Amino acid sequence: MNISAILSLSRVLSKNSEMKMPDKPLYKALALIAVLGIMIPCTAIVGFISYVMTEALIEVENPGGGVLFEAQILSAFSMVFGIMVIFSILFFSSDREHFTTLPIPSESLMMAKFMFAYFAESVMEFMILVAVFVGYALAIGKNLGVLAALHPVSLISMIVGVVLIPLVPMIYCAIFSLILMTGLAKFKNTKMFYRISTVFLLLFALLFVYSLRGIGDVNMENYVESLGSGENSFLRVLNIIFFPVPWLCDAVSEGSILKLFLYILANVTLLFILYFLGKLLYQKGLYTAASLGSSVKAEIKKDDIKEESQFLSSLKKELKVILRTKAFSGNCAYINVLWPAGALALLHFTKEKESMAAFISMYRTGNDRAEMILFMIIIGISFIATALNSLASTAFTREGQHLELIKFIPVPYETQMYAKAVVCMIFTCPALIFTDIIICIYMHASVYMCVFYAFIMLFGHIISIVVGMGMDSSAPYKEWDDEYSALRGNLNVFFNMAVMMVICVVAIGLGLIMLELLKMPVFAYYVAAFLILLGVMIRLLVIGPKIIVKNMKEMF
Repeated sequence: MNISAILSLSRVLSKNSEMKMPDKPLYKALALIAVLGIMIPCTAIVGFISYVMTEALIEVENPGGGVLFEAQILSAFSMVFGIMVIFSILFFSSDREHFTTLPIPSESLMMAKFMFAYFAESVMEFMILVAVFVGYALAIGKNLGVLAALHPVSLISMIVGVVLIPLVPMIYCAIFSLILMTGLAKFKNTKMFYRISTVFLLLFALLFVYSLRGIGDVNMENYVESLGSGENSFLRVLNIIFFPVPWLCDAVSEGSILKLFLYILANVTLLFILYFLGKLLYQKGLYTAASLGSSVKAEIKKDDIKEESQFLSSLKKELKVILRTKAFSGNCAYINVLWPAGALALLHFTKEKESMAAFISMYRTGNDRAEMILFMIIIGISFIATALNSLASTAFTREGQHLELIKFIPVPYETQMYAKAVVCMIFTCPALIFTDIIICIYMHASVYMCVFYAFIMLFGHIISIVVGMGMDSSAPYKEWDDEYSALRGNLNVFFNMAVMMVICVVAIGLGLIMLELLKMPVFAYYVAAFLILLGVMIRLLVIGPKIIVKNMKEMF
């Protein structure tokens, strides 16, 4: 294995595989907002959870149990959400034809693509792992002394863990990709593989739910107790699948050089297994990928050609691009189902629990704090749901290298823009409405409040659409290799989420000031939030389309 050549080729791949930061003051400000609004809060929350779990597990003499659980959860998520990315980068990136004609061994090309995907996908996970280990070290230092927290082997193990914990699930994803692509040579159908990530997600979810049996009330205290006693079936299964991680956690908690050596050896061994499998299967897999893309075109008949309005044709085009592309359909369309499904599951299974029952009772009796908390949740969902599905913030990025067609097709810019906006509403609005209805039913809210919440969600949704489309039209990411890169490497998606989170924080802060400091009734907060959001929405609807159309004209 020529490691230097693989790393060099990996750096070449990374040069043109991520969206470059536009040289605009707005994007520099958005980058700062993203760091302060997403990255730092997320890592701080994870670090606090690690600190609390470690303190709780110290009492049952299992201080490393919290780190082990968090590392295994991150490994499971990496495997679920990384498999389609690895599959796409290995076999369906647009540079496939260029590299296969060069005198580069297929296994070296595969390892270079794998290393590029590994580091590109794991940046945020690296930061989260740093927070996990910092929280652990602070809890150990407070309860067991500074020397225990700063043990040299433990510190080295933490550093190694930050870099290598995401590696094993990514190796598994690459191995699955190689083996299943070999199977596709016979079936000639990629749908089987595209369902694998969904299957993994369901399996891990069912396993997690199964682990809740026998712990009594479902709460953090009982779950932590099951982790400390070693009786958690979810963790036991993950310890088998991602078998090197327990060795790392033992090295961290016990300062064991032997366990650290075993952990590194296991990672190196899995890398070599991937390398040799690539040597055997990757070239054949590339041939299979090429053959899958060379299907016979269906004959277009005269009856298939119909006259439609420009708007309807543009709308249908947008719908087909999203629904027929696995990356877009899963991450942009079907992800919206999580909101009503999550609300239903949460409220149905916790409505009789002590804390939730008390909250529902407080809301029904007109408690100001309960009403304000629910209203804040509604505001948060209205903004974050739209930003999370990235329909608006990839409206122009989805065109890719065909973006110039926007200019040359005989359809006005305004018509194309409105078609992209309506698609966002088609996939998001029903999910928001159903979420609102579910929440109101379980909270026993009045019909008037349900309608009021629906309007608030609509305002937030429209604001998020205009902001997201404005950002993406200003600097669309069109040089992406595959659809997953269009979502993963698009800075507009990340920045739009950051802006929406900041808006949520401001809205929540306004409520806290009015209710807690100024001692105003919650009704005043309702009126203020309604008028402010309505005003912002109207203002954006007046100036937003003009800015977006202007950006569309300046794209080329």
